[in-house]
Amino acid sequence: MIHARGGAVQNVQPFPVPPSIFLNHHFDSAKPRGKSNLLLPLKRYRSFIARTKIRHLIPKSSMSTDASDIIQLSALATAFQEQQSGPGALWAEITALSRQPGVVDIGQGYPDFGSNVIAKQSAKRAISMDEKTISGDVPDARANQYAPIPGTKDMLDAVKRYYRETAKNVSSVDETRDTSLVTTSATEALYVVFRALLNKGDEVMTLSPFFPWYLAHATVTECSLIDVPLNAEDGFVLTEDMLEQAYVKSEKRVKIFVHCSPHNPTGHVSSEEELKIIAKFCRKYNIVAIADEVYERSTFIESKPHLRLREYLPERTITCGTSSKLMNLSGWRVGWIYGPKVIIDACNTFHSYASFSTPTPLQAGVSDALNDICDHANPGEGVTPDENARILASNANLLASALTASGLTVYPAEGGFFLVASVKNIKSIDGDAIQYCKKLAREGAKVSAVPMTPFYNPAKAATNPTDLVRFAICKKRDTIEEAAKRIRENPLV
Repeated sequence: MIHARGGAVQNVQPFPVPPSIFLNHHFDSAKPRGKSNLLLPLKRYRSFIARTKIRHLIPKSSMSTDASDIIQLSALATAFQEQQSGPGALWAEITALSRQPGVVDIGQGYPDFGSNVIAKQSAKRAISMDEKTISGDVPDARANQYAPIPGTKDMLDAVKRYYRETAKNVSSVDETRDTSLVTTSATEALYVVFRALLNKGDEVMTLSPFFPWYLAHATVTECSLIDVPLNAEDGFVLTEDMLEQAYVKSEKRVKIFVHCSPHNPTGHVSSEEELKIIAKFCRKYNIVAIADEVYERSTFIESKPHLRLREYLPERTITCGTSSKLMNLSGWRVGWIYGPKVIIDACNTFHSYASFSTPTPLQAGVSDALNDICDHANPGEGVTPDENARILASNANLLASALTASGLTVYPAEGGFFLVASVKNIKSIDGDAIQYCKKLAREGAKVSAVPMTPFYNPAKAATNPTDLVRFAICKKRDTIEEAAKRIRENPLV
């Protein structure tokens, strides 16, 4: 096994045979000739090292056959390591605490209830379709084989129907312009859109805090992330001035604007005014919008339902969805995108080189669940909360009460899977979110939460908020009740 640090792979255990990368680089004059040299016996290999005078490349402690000290990772891998050494390392440390015995985990955002029954039952049937029936027939020999690259016909049709049947502004739907693509998770959906639209040196704009993968995908495409800071005290609301000020400071190469509503991690649900501001901005500067709307059926306020960005910017919006959040099936990794065909077709190419296709029987399950949602939709009503949303809203209220009682300042969630609070008034940890999360998990309460540090641009670490904590509310009622009880009884002061 080898581990990578700082751009070079470090020694962990010896290779039994010298890897070809070692034999073919770094020493031209003594470069071995012939295919057999790639399989040098250990003694001949050590002799070769001595004859070519490259002992300095081998760990001084031994004449190990491990050449990993000179394996150089790509610049991209090194860039990711630098990212991981900060927020990534913190995330790993905090999530490790959540796995300790006796800790109640409300840090990580996976749901532990409410998985879609129709999707699961349908997928079970689909998995068995390649088995012989009593009559000896095989209903579908390809039931568990590769799906078509863009997705099965049933799944593609179900996605199109979903955005048609649940649209509030029906006139925004144009099936001669728009089409769908099935991806292996919404994470891949974001990745292929970035790949299809961005060139090296372009810029991606989003609101801050943000889902960390936006920055990761920008890094992969060798682009810059321009983040627009939202203010917790103002309810994380976006204004036109915020966008314009961020654009003025950019290199004027913004190609993509990524918008998430309900927002991860803040729980803010964008208003019609905010969506119109974004639409105007994207048209003005010829920007494509990615609408990350995976939490769209998880809204808590009847007077503030989810509104889709594509209904205000249909000609240049790519909408991302996923069964992970829409159906509480985060382990299935079935996602999709919907938008202008010219962009979707380009995304399909990158999808084919990434995951190739999405599991066939799982697409059967998700397509049936999407069609069930459509069967119960009222034309022109728009997106409506599902039954899980009521549980999430109740969880948010219960947890907010406990957090407030323990001295935190809570920013009420309007939707999504999370609740955000400030620990600025907790003196024992000097208002520091990282220290709060560590103490909360290790000491009296033994509850895990996540500091918001990984959700901000590390390039702006000096000015990013350091007092905000994210709590996951996508848990069973019993889990939230236990977490709330512990936080009340064991406050950090």
